[in-house]
Amino acid sequence: MNHRWRILSSTTGHPCRWNDKTLINFFDTFARGIQNGADALKDVEFELKEKDRNGAVVSIKYSGCFLIVDNGYLKWSTTVPPTKNPETEQELRWSEWLESLRKDVECTFGILKGRWRILKSGIRIHGVTEPNKVWLTCCAFHNMLLDIDGLDLQWLAKWCFK
Repeated sequence: MNHRWRILSSTTGHPCRWNDKTLINFFDTFARGIQNGADALKDVEFELKEKDRNGAVVSIKYSGCFLIVDNGYLKWSTTVPPTKNPETEQELRWSEWLESLRKDVECTFGILKGRWRILKSGIRIHGVTEPNKVWLTCCAFHNMLLDIDGLDLQWLAKWCFK
């Protein structure tokens, strides 16, 4: 997800008892592709402020992406988890900032449940293939509606700033 609640990637169905490390290794082709240097999102550019050798703050441009994750994921160079045991005020602020960004994902799940009852009340389909189709269809329609109906701003005001 990005900051505008656009879904960039989704894994396929899997047993719920598996942990995040197993899921990212075996099901999340998007995350593995970024870790392995695939061209996914290489065209995305961003700017970070850093200090040079003299201590002056400078802007440096980068391309690609990082994945903001919780501490249950693998410690890859492309995953950015919060600090487990922050020792300084700066580390604490960094961890709180990352955790607030991860709330965008939870907010998007709430928006999807609000738009499609089947996601809120449960899918009464057996197997993995058909629920995957329902989920991915809801995600695709969600992204289309962000461009068409402007509901993203209404959802933002109603659900995410309470």
